[in-house]
Amino acid sequence: MVTPQRRQERILIVAKDEELRAQLSDTLESVGGYTVNQAGSFEDALTEILLTDFDLIVTEAELPDLSGMDLLAVVGGLRPKARVIVIDDDLSAKSAVAVYRLGAVDYLYKPLNMTFVVMQIERQLEARRAENSRQAQPADANKTPKEMTDRAKRLDPRTRPAALVLGRSQFKRINWELSRLLGHVKARFVGLVDSEGNMVGAAGTLEDYDLQLLTQALSIDHSAQRSLANILDEAKFHSTYFEGVNNGVYIIEFGSPYVVSLAVICSTDVKPGMVWLYSKRTANVIDEILKTIPQPKGMPHIES
Repeated sequence: MVTPQRRQERILIVAKDEELRAQLSDTLESVGGYTVNQAGSFEDALTEILLTDFDLIVTEAELPDLSGMDLLAVVGGLRPKARVIVIDDDLSAKSAVAVYRLGAVDYLYKPLNMTFVVMQIERQLEARRAENSRQAQPADANKTPKEMTDRAKRLDPRTRPAALVLGRSQFKRINWELSRLLGHVKARFVGLVDSEGNMVGAAGTLEDYDLQLLTQALSIDHSAQRSLANILDEAKFHSTYFEGVNNGVYIIEFGSPYVVSLAVICSTDVKPGMVWLYSKRTANVIDEILKTIPQPKGMPHIES
């Protein structure tokens, strides 16, 4: 058997499934000649990412402590050049939208065809090589001041968006409250979005039209609502309503220091008073959940 030439790229495999980790690692090392590291949890993966600049990260959607979604969001701040492939237990349109929105380059689901997986990995690494060859300047030279500021916020534990600091139990409690709200107001979709646009939790169905409506509603400048809230001594919640042709979006912004927006999409026939009543109750419960987030710890320094 001919031993493949050792390549420079480094790959991290993150999976709770030990057999999957071993199978992927053996295949990539023997067939592709890549250097492969393994991690079985979010915490272990974070340690690996802090120590090594990986070219590609392959992670399961479900991990023992947090999730592949959380890891994907962290990678965007710590190693923005690393490409991430997410593997899910089954195909989910909602999960696919979420992983691509958070920056994943591919979304695979089980059962896996190992030949196809390796082909996708090779394709992403080839794309990264081409990208590197076009960038003769240092990694941060092409970044705008806003991109540099956003990255600094994700790295600083005190200013991270909510999606990066919530634990598994908090995610579950939030999603339960969102499902409960969905039923109370007979909404089409209920979602919780953090300050960087990451979907923290969701319930219901988000159609293409609803997604466009939601994107427009979330992009509204809330400064006028904040000023009015201050005058009325309503400092906890800032509310906005955006009406489309058939549906309307109710937005309630709250939380400190982890600001989030509760978005409720309902038919325009639904009584607004009922939506606001139940939405504010849910916002109040979620605000209390956000307050249970532990005080941030310092992040280890990454050598350039």
